[in-house]
Amino acid sequence: MNRRTLLAGAAGAAAGAVLGYAGRGWLGLLGPPSEAPLVVPGTLGIPGPYPGRVVEVHHPAAATGNRRNRQAVRQMVERGMCALVGCDHPVEAWRRFFAPGDRVGIKVVPVGRPDSISSPELVLEVIDGLRSAGVRPSDILVFDRYRDEFMSCGYHQILPEGVHWECASVRYDDLQVWIDGQIPGEPRQKRVSGYDPQVYREVAYCLPQHDPSDDRRFRSHLCRIVSEKVDKFISLPVLKDHRSAGVTLSLKNLSHGSVNNVARSHIITGQPGKIERGKTLNQCGTFIPAIVSLPAIRQKAVLQILDGLVGTWEGGPGTWNRTFATWNYNSLFFATDPVALDHVGWEVIDRKRAAEGWPGVAQMGLEGHWRPIDVNGRSVPSEQFHMRQPEHVALAATLGLGVFERKAIRHERIDLPAESAVQERA
Repeated sequence: MNRRTLLAGAAGAAAGAVLGYAGRGWLGLLGPPSEAPLVVPGTLGIPGPYPGRVVEVHHPAAATGNRRNRQAVRQMVERGMCALVGCDHPVEAWRRFFAPGDRVGIKVVPVGRPDSISSPELVLEVIDGLRSAGVRPSDILVFDRYRDEFMSCGYHQILPEGVHWECASVRYDDLQVWIDGQIPGEPRQKRVSGYDPQVYREVAYCLPQHDPSDDRRFRSHLCRIVSEKVDKFISLPVLKDHRSAGVTLSLKNLSHGSVNNVARSHIITGQPGKIERGKTLNQCGTFIPAIVSLPAIRQKAVLQILDGLVGTWEGGPGTWNRTFATWNYNSLFFATDPVALDHVGWEVIDRKRAAEGWPGVAQMGLEGHWRPIDVNGRSVPSEQFHMRQPEHVALAATLGLGVFERKAIRHERIDLPAESAVQERA
């Protein structure tokens, strides 16, 4: 049986109608629908047993500068898990999702180092939570897409004995079509899973430097970590804005962190075969929901914990952007619904941007009229793409990936006292 999976036609028609993509629309870019079943409402997966529910736990002492307080993070995880599930003990909450024998992945975000990444303290608390539910260390796999970025953050150095790590690719490269995850002409690297040749999403756009005779240019293959090596996984995205996607939260961590050939979601329109900065066309709005709707992702991504200890309100996702700016928000967000979670996170980012005198992320882009000015009165280049596309969050909802309507989202905030972490240390 062919395991290739593509968007369901009925959901696609709804997406086009709701967001005004009339006629052939963006779904005309996709291949024919598959017969793969969708996730049954209420079961684990996306949107999971708690659609439309987002629990935020705030601790004012969780992060100071770029330093995290492990005790505070532990309290936040315990309270957040209990509140999400509706139970009195964190072990019971973890057992709602995981059981002995489960092979569980933990998807981290190293982009934005050293400050705005999946906090190592959070990774360790998640591992402890899994172990409390009876998951063996040998069944826990911490992963990301790029091996070099993962190691640059030191994740491989903090993991408890027995916990494994692996990545999908060696590092970033322009073409991104290599199924084995290695870079041609370079020494082969260990702990690189590569991608599943039988599981991919086909979308009808590619980079100009792709070989016109190579069918892989239209495909993004799912990493073997998700398709073969884990039964379930937890996503640990970071609270960030993003120059092309508008925001990079749960959905984008699931899409761009799970498949290859993602550079085509930021289409280059300059000279063929050459990337010219400032000449781009953004496709994140459609690419992200297309990837997250892959059944393997929908069925296995059972828990989202958004790391908002140190967020990025401008210049995301990484420090190479001149306007990269972070702040200590000191919150963690818990959800099974990535759409609802991203809508709430988007609001948090836009509130911070407004407080700093910047427009919301949806108003940014080269087509916009707003330009930041430095202390010398000179314009600072903050945009690379024609327009940012946070509408990927709304489009994902039309594919059944979660709840977007704000009035249908239940956002609960729990405020912990600053002295609680100090008392625990004492």
